[in-house]
Amino acid sequence: MNIKYRQIKGFLLAARLGSFKKAAAALSITQPSFSILMKELEENLGVPLFDRTTRRCTLTHGGQVFQKEVSGAMEGLEEAFLHMKEFGAGRRGQLTIAALGSLSFGIIPQALSEFQKRYPEVRITLREMRNNQVFEAVRVREAELGMGSLLKADSSLTFVPLFTDRLMLIVPVGHPLEGSTARWKTLEKYPYIMMTKGPAEYAIRANNVQINLAFEVDHVATALAMVRHGLGITALPSSVLPSLSMDGLAQVEISAPMATRILGAAYRKGAYLSAPAANFLEMLKSGTPLDLTGWKPYSPNG
Repeated sequence: MNIKYRQIKGFLLAARLGSFKKAAAALSITQPSFSILMKELEENLGVPLFDRTTRRCTLTHGGQVFQKEVSGAMEGLEEAFLHMKEFGAGRRGQLTIAALGSLSFGIIPQALSEFQKRYPEVRITLREMRNNQVFEAVRVREAELGMGSLLKADSSLTFVPLFTDRLMLIVPVGHPLEGSTARWKTLEKYPYIMMTKGPAEYAIRANNVQINLAFEVDHVATALAMVRHGLGITALPSSVLPSLSMDGLAQVEISAPMATRILGAAYRKGAYLSAPAANFLEMLKSGTPLDLTGWKPYSPNG
């Protein structure tokens, strides 16, 4: 069986327009070429499809049956083709992102809002995870993109640096450190509220800081409430602070190794990056039209 799209399309045009001349023009071919196309179709089917006069063509009974059979199929085929073109351009499809919590209520909601304006038919799944879980999700194909801070090289992933932020010490207003600049050793002098599995915990351990641990908590809001009530101090990324209530709190810059984080997107090395993922990554790389308060675009020169 030799089914040709142009033959079926031409047949339906001629049936609708009642003219080989008009159908040929709609198909952007000459009328003699169109006549040959229809003759080949009739020979393939073994059924005459048209009764022709010099001015018009009308469907035979066989032509009417064929029109009824193929009209719906052609509409479905053309709709599927258009859907796949939109999929290839990133206007349809699905994108799963694994991201750090600090990114998930920082820059990612901004990016997703803009992305959905541009690509409303793309379905997004966002999974908030701890930093090590973000990249593991990409490795095992649970997420196409991982947004976090790659702390050591990983040969299985391609990492695209996008932004930097800084760890800031959060203290109550009126605290002795307010208005100063802190070092990691500064933390040893005051009760400390630790965000478990956060970037500050990693930096504190890596710098051998002997903190005076007062509390361990899982949520940023809890840590800030404790600081506000004088139970200790804590450290949080600058990128999350614009989204939080800082009433009664002050920020103290930490000037020390590992106080600056490099954040970016990771995907499996050598993997095909879907059009939605590529479009989302390109938007993040451009930084437009995102509000980068608390962030800086990544620069290899700092």
